[in-house]
Amino acid sequence: MFDFQSRNRNLAAVVIMILFILTLTSISYLQKWTGPVDRGAVSAYEVEVKSGASSGQIANLLFEKKLIRHPFLFKALVRFKGVENKLRAGYYRLSTGMSIDEMIDKLVSNEVITYQVTIPEGYTVEEIGDKLSKKAGFSKKQFLTVAEELKAEFSFAEEIDVKHRKYPLEGYLFPETYSIPKGTAPENIIKLMVGQFKEKLIDKLITEVKQSKYSLDEIITIASLVEAEVKYDKERRLIAGVIHNRLNKNMLLQIDATIQYILPEHKEQILYKDLALDSPYNTYQRLGLPPGPINNPGLASIRAALNPAETDYLYYFALEDGSHKFSETYQEHLRLQNKLKY
Repeated sequence: MFDFQSRNRNLAAVVIMILFILTLTSISYLQKWTGPVDRGAVSAYEVEVKSGASSGQIANLLFEKKLIRHPFLFKALVRFKGVENKLRAGYYRLSTGMSIDEMIDKLVSNEVITYQVTIPEGYTVEEIGDKLSKKAGFSKKQFLTVAEELKAEFSFAEEIDVKHRKYPLEGYLFPETYSIPKGTAPENIIKLMVGQFKEKLIDKLITEVKQSKYSLDEIITIASLVEAEVKYDKERRLIAGVIHNRLNKNMLLQIDATIQYILPEHKEQILYKDLALDSPYNTYQRLGLPPGPINNPGLASIRAALNPAETDYLYYFALEDGSHKFSETYQEHLRLQNKLKY
């Protein structure tokens, strides 16, 4: 008697085996076509994914760079993973040794090319622009044009009088080591630095500013003068003390660094003719603080500006090693200088 039940079981087993083989073949085929283009001689490329680019446009870009075998495979896998609207713009480093899946993951997680730049304490906006131009892909002039116009939206902006300032946010671009995505615009870099300033100015410092007789902008201006004058940490509060004492006595500050700030190029030695320059930043000619900071100070100088040393010093001059001699009277100041000459 013919066993139809046994025959059906055998047929089902054959069908299952065929489907299993087809599945394995499909997976193997798919892995081959969506896998790395070249596992051996790997070539790396820098790829710019522009803002607003569709998955199709990105697929064509990768195909043109010979990073994938066919645009359809990229688009299909993006749709299957449900990340069509999660591909991020930016500069990416992709290689022929990467699978399509790995490339998609990079674009979704925004693993863009970045560069590091360290902005030292006391750098001016112009010095920052010069340093960034060597890495950022834009010119110093482009950076300074934005810096001249930009008054970023942050809670301290209202008290900044930009009327006589060279750059509205001088003093507020916090000195730090930054990791910046390639292609970031000057405006966004400036906002990043201002954001870092806000983050570093913790509540304790804000409270001290409110308790001070000076506004935040004036404190940052004093801090920038300290930063420009000091080489050794132990002298920060002493220099700050001299500045506070002279302001309290309505004396000219007579700080060389303010003259350097208005000169077109840095000079090793300030000349007498430089002291006569007509500028609101000339503290040899104008009483009080300059109209704004003359650089971007670090936290140590900001703290010194808020907590100056309590002394009667009104004068100081620099020695060859960068340290200073301090004195209370002009006569003592001259005596110390003459003593070093002879």
